[in-house]
Amino acid sequence: MKRSLFTVFTLLSLSTFVGADDPLGPAEEAQAKDARDVIHTIFQGQSPDKLVCDTTLRALPDGSWVMVMLGGGDKEPSPRNRIFLTRSLDQGRTWSEMQPIDFGVKKNDPNRALVPTELMVHGERCTLFFTTHDGRFGEARTWQAHSNDSCRTWSAMTPVPDPLHKASFIRNHIVTRDGRIMLPFQFYVGERFPHNPRNGVMISEDDGKTWSVHGWIRLTDNDKYRGWAENNIVELADGTISMLIRADNLGGVLYRADSHDGGKTWPDFATKTDIPNPGSKATLYPLGGDRVAILHNPHPKQRNPLSLWISDDGMQTWPYRRVLVDSPGRLNYPDGFVSPDKEFLHFAFDDNRHRAVYVGAKLPAAD
Repeated sequence: MKRSLFTVFTLLSLSTFVGADDPLGPAEEAQAKDARDVIHTIFQGQSPDKLVCDTTLRALPDGSWVMVMLGGGDKEPSPRNRIFLTRSLDQGRTWSEMQPIDFGVKKNDPNRALVPTELMVHGERCTLFFTTHDGRFGEARTWQAHSNDSCRTWSAMTPVPDPLHKASFIRNHIVTRDGRIMLPFQFYVGERFPHNPRNGVMISEDDGKTWSVHGWIRLTDNDKYRGWAENNIVELADGTISMLIRADNLGGVLYRADSHDGGKTWPDFATKTDIPNPGSKATLYPLGGDRVAILHNPHPKQRNPLSLWISDDGMQTWPYRRVLVDSPGRLNYPDGFVSPDKEFLHFAFDDNRHRAVYVGAKLPAAD
């Protein structure tokens, strides 16, 4: 049965574009909203299962949209954590009841937790990447499962390639201009999150049948470092694969690593950017050539506001900056897709870990 949703608020005012030498200040940025943006609640959590995290919105081959998320229990990590899916047949206006997906994991061990990390839609096939753990981020294993009917039924789960089957998260895929699938990974040495992370990519040249692993990027030479190194990648106009990485407690900014040979080799260490980040997931969206959008929290200490920035020069500068949501509290884990006409960026985020929200953000026209 469908639940009718309500519009929480419409984000108003005018979209703002400024030159690279005239960046928006905090007060100006907070006013830069667009009357064509829309926002709806997808799910409102309630104890003892109010958790909403790792929200991921995707458009599927059959025309429907789905949002998958981490839920179950009131917090993470927890043995109650599991994967949930909801579907919209009207482009985000209404959503089905949440349905759990656990591939038999909970039947075999009710205390085994599941965390979704990427839903890859490639052609007619959907692939869900997810990680299981002991409810305390220990004994972590990483899996994939496939659907050929737009996430209505699933294959049995299978492990991702070693060494990434242990203590890894797989993040948002891209398809390069030469047709390869590329998935960034975050791997944790010691098999317990979030200890001593490494970053890199998985690459497939045969539509996901086989994978090779490339890169072992560090944020620091401190083997005792603990931090969630959530990453995203984008292909730039010259073929460079650029990765931005969350870097907890390392200066309040995102880190960056570039591969200049199509993702095959990477530097040993990522370097600091000047993009503020409090230690939260940011997501990248290619808009053609060197034009790239980022959804993120542009603040060194707090997950607020949630903003859209756009670069036209391969992420060197970000002249377009617009606050999308600045309601109180923590605005976490934005993830979605760009409409085929590049008019809107559709995404979901979690509002204070207990509400899943859909946003359709109007994109500015390219020069």
